[in-house]
Amino acid sequence: MLLIFLFYGIMAEVVQISAKDSFDYCLPSNSSCWPSKDQWNELKSKISSGKLHDISNDDEYSKVCGASESDPGAAYTLEDTGEGRCMQYHDCSKKKCDEAAAWNIPEYSVEASEENDIIEAIKFANKHNIQVVVKTTGHNYAGASMGDGALLIWMRHFKKYGDIKKAYEKCGETYDAVLKVGGGQVWEEAYKAVGNDYHLVGGGGLTVSAAGGWLNGGGLSASSRLYGMGIDQVIEFEVITADGSKVIASKCENDDLFWALRGGGGGSFGVTTSVHYKLHPTLPFCEMSFVVSDFKEPLYDTTTVFKWISLLVDSAPTLDTKWGGYWTLNSGIFYYQGTEDETKNSEFYKKINDLGNISWASFRCGESYFAARGGPDNLATDQTGQKQFNIASRLIPMDFVEKQPDKMKGILIWMIYNGFFTFNYIIGGKMMDVATDATAVHPAMRQSVFQIETFDERLIQKLRDELPESGAGFNHAAKNETDWENQFWGSNRARLESLKKKWDPDNRFNCWHCVGYLQGSSCTSSFSTILYFLVFVYCVFRRD
Repeated sequence: MLLIFLFYGIMAEVVQISAKDSFDYCLPSNSSCWPSKDQWNELKSKISSGKLHDISNDDEYSKVCGASESDPGAAYTLEDTGEGRCMQYHDCSKKKCDEAAAWNIPEYSVEASEENDIIEAIKFANKHNIQVVVKTTGHNYAGASMGDGALLIWMRHFKKYGDIKKAYEKCGETYDAVLKVGGGQVWEEAYKAVGNDYHLVGGGGLTVSAAGGWLNGGGLSASSRLYGMGIDQVIEFEVITADGSKVIASKCENDDLFWALRGGGGGSFGVTTSVHYKLHPTLPFCEMSFVVSDFKEPLYDTTTVFKWISLLVDSAPTLDTKWGGYWTLNSGIFYYQGTEDETKNSEFYKKINDLGNISWASFRCGESYFAARGGPDNLATDQTGQKQFNIASRLIPMDFVEKQPDKMKGILIWMIYNGFFTFNYIIGGKMMDVATDATAVHPAMRQSVFQIETFDERLIQKLRDELPESGAGFNHAAKNETDWENQFWGSNRARLESLKKKWDPDNRFNCWHCVGYLQGSSCTSSFSTILYFLVFVYCVFRRD
C-alpha cells in the first residue's frame, strides 16, 4: 500500500513539473480548438489589404525560397519573398536549424503594414491560444522567427519612417538628432535615410532588421568601440505587447521593458514597431582590408600569420577606440575614424604594414562611415542562401588577454591547425563604459575585447573549455549551444525571466533561444513518467 501511495505521489509531482512550464498551445492537429476557416477569414478581413497568408504547405518552401549562396542577391530576394516563410539560411526552416529535422514553418503569416495588423493578430492568437513568432528578414541563426503551427507576424513590409528629428526631448534630456526607424526597416534603408549628415551606429549586414533581432540581441557594430553597442543608442521603443497594447519603453516609461529589449533577444517581449536612435556628428572614416599574401598552397606563410596574431593580441587591450571592425587568423577588415593621412600615420596601421608579407585588398576613405563603406551606390552586404550555417561565438575577456597574452596567442595558433576559419569582432572601448547590469546582454559583453565566431565544432569547444566563465555573443551564438540561457545572459537571466512573466504571462511569444522558451514536446517528462512506472512495477513484483 505504501508503494502505491508513493507511486501516485511521484506521478503527481511529475505532472506538476511538466504542467508548470508546458507547451500547451492549440495546434492545427487539434480540431477542438484550432480556428475554423471562417474564423481565419474574419482575421483576414481585419488585416490591412487582407494580407493573411496560409504558408502551411512545407513543400512550397523550396519553390519560393530557392535563392542560394551562388546568387549574389540572395539576401535581398529572401528578405522580401515567400510571404514570410523564407529564411536567409535554409536549415533554419527546420526545427532548431537542424537540416535533418522536421519542418518548422508557421501555419499562417500576417504581413503587417500598420500597428492594427499586429494588434489584431495578437488578439486572435490570445483568443485561440496560438503560439506567435516574429520575423523581419530571417537572419536569425537559430531560427527564432520560425514555429511549426504558429502565427507569424511578418514585419518586413511594415510602414517605413526614416525621419530625422532635431533637438529631440525625452526623459528630461535633449538630443541633437535622432532617427526614427520602423519595425520592418533594414540597415541599408536606415543608412540611406541618414546619408552623410550624421553617424549611425548600425549593423554590417544591409538586409538585417534595424529595429528587430540585431538590436534586441545587443547590436554589435564596426563603430561600437567608439560609440557603444546598438542598444546604447536607443532612446525609446514603440512596442505592441502580448496583450495587444501599444506601449512606449524608455528609461522613464516602462523602464523594465526598456531594459529587457536592450539585449534580451528578439521575439520574446513584444513586437517593436519603431525605435528612436541617437545620431552622432559626421566624422571622416577609412575602410581597409588586408590579407596575408602567401597563406595558401603551396607556401602557407605561417611566419606572417603568427606575427599578425601576436600584433593583434598585444595591441587590442589599448587600441585607440577610433579603430573597429573584424578580423580573422590571416586577415582584417577595419574602420578608422580619421582621414586617409591620419589613418596611414596611426600606430596600428603602421604595424600592420610592417608585418611584411601582406597585401591590402581595399582602402577607401570618405567624409563619413557611410561614405567609407561605399554609400550610397557601392554598399556591399553578407552573402546568404546557404543550405547550412553552423556559426558559434565566444566572448574573450579583456582581463584574460591582458594577463595571459601568450595563452591567448597559443589558442589562436592552435585554431590554425584545427579548423582555421573564424570571423571575429574587435570590441571593448566605449562598450565597457556601460555597467554590466545596465542592459540585458551577458555581462561578459561589457568586459571583453574580442568576440570570436567559429564554424567548426572543434574551435568553439576549445574556447568554451579555455574560458568556461565567459559567455556567447547572442546574435552569433550556436544554434545548439548547451546551457544557452546562462551562456546568453549570465547573471541577467533571472531578471529577464521575471520580466517575461510580467509582460507575457501566457508565453504568447515563444521561440527557440528566446526568454521563457517552451519546448514543443515533453519527451523528457514522458520518459521520466515511464521510468517511474517501471520502477514501481518492478518493486511490486519483486515483493512477490
